[in-house]
Amino acid sequence: MSSPGEPFAYPKAIEEQPPNYEALGPHRTTDPPQQEQPQAYPGSNSKGVLPYVAQIPRVPHGLEYLIQVNQIIIQQKYFTTQTGKTYEILNTMGQRIFLGTQEIKCCVSQFDVKIMDNSNMEVIQLLEPCKCTCTHEAEIHSPPGTIIGYITLNWNTNVTSLSISNASKDIVLLIVGPSFRTNIFGDVNFEVKSLDETQTIGQISRDNEQYVVQFPLDLDAKIKVVLLGSAIFLDYMISASREQLLRRSND
Repeated sequence: MSSPGEPFAYPKAIEEQPPNYEALGPHRTTDPPQQEQPQAYPGSNSKGVLPYVAQIPRVPHGLEYLIQVNQIIIQQKYFTTQTGKTYEILNTMGQRIFLGTQEIKCCVSQFDVKIMDNSNMEVIQLLEPCKCTCTHEAEIHSPPGTIIGYITLNWNTNVTSLSISNASKDIVLLIVGPSFRTNIFGDVNFEVKSLDETQTIGQISRDNEQYVVQFPLDLDAKIKVVLLGSAIFLDYMISASREQLLRRSND
């Protein structure tokens, strides 16, 4: 990975054909299209919380529902300086799929988010291990203790670029958008691209502190979780950049 100030280093493309996902197309509007969401379950309650979904072979327990969707919404529920942010992760009908809570631990990890299902069981952990310095690479665990993917920030002052990798650290997707160092106070869109960058197969949109994550319906559920984590990781980096600017302005 390149370091701050060095030229932008794109990950090398592989010689294999990219996945045959449906591209969004060059004239895609930023408004979310009609999404493939399942109908409300008969057991859905008045609070908009989904009931239990049966386990599916080869899918980490707790991720089964994601097989049925191609869009999720992440919105900040509340924030405290002691405990950090709490996120609700919803489907397009406003039903809660997960609840994420940031943990603030001095000198252990700057980015640590635990994500619970509706039975209050921890099913996902987003973690950027920090020792002397942070790598700007987050691990995605599901279940906690089992890595299913990575998010890696590629340094560049003009754009934001993240590499999405599987558990073997093979890069499978890229996220590209305007630099969070300069575009951090308004709404913004990040494109999810195939590895060779010939297709835009998804999008992460930030709208008034809410993130909408779009991806192919047939995408591996584990990679959908990594994209979910990418939106929260972007929110973390944007918040950190805002704090740095505010500190400088107060000096």
